[in-house]
Amino acid sequence: MKQKLLLTFIIPCFLCSANAQKNTAYAITGTEKGSPNWTEVRLIDLNTGEELKTIYQSSTEVEILNARTGKAVVKKDAVANSEIIKMDRPITIKTMDAAGNYQVFEKRITNVRINQFGDKPFSTKSAALAYDKKHDRLYYTPMSINQLRYIDLKTNKIYYFEDEHFATLTDRWNMGIQFTRMVIGADGNGYALTNNGNHLVQFTTNKKAVITDLGALTDDASNGRYSIHNPSGYGGDMVAAKSGDLYVITANHVVYKINIESKVATYKGTIQGLPQGYSTNGAAVEGGTKIIVASSNSTTGYFRFDLNTMVAEKIANQGPVFGASDLANANLINDKKQKAEVTPVAEVKSDAAAQQTQKSPTELYVQNKFSIYPNPVTTGQVKLSFGGYSEGKYQVQLMDISGKIMTTKAVNINAKTQVEDFKLPHLIAKGTYVLKVIDETNKVISVNNLVVQ
Repeated sequence: MKQKLLLTFIIPCFLCSANAQKNTAYAITGTEKGSPNWTEVRLIDLNTGEELKTIYQSSTEVEILNARTGKAVVKKDAVANSEIIKMDRPITIKTMDAAGNYQVFEKRITNVRINQFGDKPFSTKSAALAYDKKHDRLYYTPMSINQLRYIDLKTNKIYYFEDEHFATLTDRWNMGIQFTRMVIGADGNGYALTNNGNHLVQFTTNKKAVITDLGALTDDASNGRYSIHNPSGYGGDMVAAKSGDLYVITANHVVYKINIESKVATYKGTIQGLPQGYSTNGAAVEGGTKIIVASSNSTTGYFRFDLNTMVAEKIANQGPVFGASDLANANLINDKKQKAEVTPVAEVKSDAAAQQTQKSPTELYVQNKFSIYPNPVTTGQVKLSFGGYSEGKYQVQLMDISGKIMTTKAVNINAKTQVEDFKLPHLIAKGTYVLKVIDETNKVISVNNLVVQ
């Protein structure tokens, strides 16, 4: 009898322990539930919507250091750090109607002093956050400030990549070039994407961090009326997959898969079952192919959807939740099964070039070996090594971090391994550049970074 009672006691306790396992994410939130000021960072229990830990409070002073030198960031004068707009100019405004449809229109402003560019870490709010599990950091970029920053979760100190452009952006008031999507990829690098999809920025998380603007995304031919550049899809978030791909969830519920190497955005579907007016601003992987989304304009709750079905369901929770402009955790989408199900090249195609056109971009990058040396380069010339390319005509493009083409070279491949000289533009500035190889059908075959010292 005693043995039976002991067994009865153990089983419920085991179940309680299993149910207590938390599904968490870091979130940029307001000062309280329902507040629209995205200046606070919290660790959230996604199952209940409750805060587990306060990471950053805007009302608290923290130590701010330069990410390169470790020295304290010098505070700037508030007036000197403001900006006066003296002449009429349009600004873009996006609104949502009662049916959940977005409308974009312009409004003119005149003679306005902007005092929001203070020294505080989230003085201009933020909607782009990524969790670097390896180094226990939260990377982010503030709105309208072209700068990468991170919170060291071990010390609670905040680091700025001071006086460094996160991307080559010309107008910080342009909504299209605001960064609202950020994630740490399966390769350990960070990735951030502007609203308009014209700047995919990569940043390494090592001691000598390198920030590279990879340029604009292009829409897959199968996307039809769906475009990664559509203003109605501004906002949202980005998550990463074990396959190396990224997934963008726009604020109006549209999902795209991004191949980093080719920078092609493929429409995967639109999330169904969300409440009217619920914008999808934050996203975090729960596990497998399940993603949890949060809204910046609703405290109703968080919702879960599966990439395979695109149908959302509300997560049971107690009371209202924190609205979030962004979510971040270290989980990766397990889409390797989806990769394996890609239809293989038909065996009846014996022509090598014909077979190559049917391969996925990932397969092409594995097959085609493209390398640059010396890299970094201190002279005006490098050598390009091509291996495994099909015979034919190719074009090599050298681009700066803004996506501007600096120079091009036509290459005729007629051997399995071929080396070509490539001259850099005269008086090229020091920095990181991108070399692309494009085939005769205008498809990007290879992409490599080139560092000029």
